[in-house]
Amino acid sequence: MQRILYVEDAPTVGGSAICLEELVRGLDRARFEPFVLFAYDLAARAALGAAGIPNATMASLRGRPEPAPPEEREIRVPGFKRRAFYRLLWSLKTYLLVDSERAGWLAGWIARERFDIVHANNMLTANLAAIVAASRVGVPVVSHQRGYVRPTAFQRFAARGVDRFICVSRSVADHCAAQGIRGDRIVAVHDGIDVSSLRPRNRGVRERALIGWAGRVVSCKGASLFVDAAERVLERRSDTDFVVAGSGPELAGLRERIERSGLLKDRVSLAGFRSDVRDLIADCDVFVNTSVELEALGHSALEAMALGVAVVAPALGGLVELVAHESSGLLFEPGDARSLADALLKLLDDREARIRFGIEGRRRAERLFSLERHVRAIESVYDEIVEESAGRRGRSRVTKL
Repeated sequence: MQRILYVEDAPTVGGSAICLEELVRGLDRARFEPFVLFAYDLAARAALGAAGIPNATMASLRGRPEPAPPEEREIRVPGFKRRAFYRLLWSLKTYLLVDSERAGWLAGWIARERFDIVHANNMLTANLAAIVAASRVGVPVVSHQRGYVRPTAFQRFAARGVDRFICVSRSVADHCAAQGIRGDRIVAVHDGIDVSSLRPRNRGVRERALIGWAGRVVSCKGASLFVDAAERVLERRSDTDFVVAGSGPELAGLRERIERSGLLKDRVSLAGFRSDVRDLIADCDVFVNTSVELEALGHSALEAMALGVAVVAPALGGLVELVAHESSGLLFEPGDARSLADALLKLLDDREARIRFGIEGRRRAERLFSLERHVRAIESVYDEIVEESAGRRGRSRVTKL
């Protein structure tokens, strides 16, 4: 039995926490014993507890007050702060003031609890304290790369003990290699989804088609691009409704724009945060991802595929691996509202294509992105690094003799 510590540092329940919950639920419990350590008291904790998966917050284990999650807002980084030297100094400062003390506490706790593996769930830069702590006490560690971070030279040095960098797409894996991480420590494992728990709906023939969008309403997710494309579509045809599900700092501006437009006002609805977002997606005829920055994979688009909904997404990042163009959906030119509108009009004009793409999307999700496939691949990584660690200890004993 291998005891695995999962460290989740995200301040809100997003893609990383959702994927983590699905992973630990799917583990072979005859071989692996999970424990999830949260930096913040997220709602996901209750769901894990109900499933019999032990978890805690760092603050509760240390007898400290629970920290409040930082306010979600857009951060505009000045150009000089993006320069390599400034970023290096900032990473050193952050480690010395925050991560160093936390790493010291974690190292002692990990050793006392006798964990066999540490799985840092939020990328190298976010989980540096956990990575350093595990390395310090000789516990194998994996770092889950869910985006396109640029670690500084110091952060790469501090993470030199990571046994595997698990990347959610080949696109992210290529990015990690370009950042100087050794190729033999990089493995691409697509996120998975429990396709069997999702049932496509028979939407039948209806007077008005519904096109949906879901995610955090922040600039990088491109909700304003979705509205731009909706306006272009509505200029051509009036038998379509659009819905935006999600919350975030750009929501107020989006609402103001829609209210001012006679064309958009009655055709684009803002649903806000929806705990039942999968029900909303399932009701759509087409689901759209509009990321304007590199998307590691696109979990909401994967959910739409599993629900048998045709997907339209930008041709960038991991979305190219997720959506098969002209087979399970359509890809459009990133950031281009005209290209997106053209793709939507093409599907609105061809109901048979929408149905065909939805069927093939679900098949593709079952074949390439199932939760079982994902979990088994992660378990194989655990087996590899435990075997490698045992080999290193064996060679060390021989050397000492």
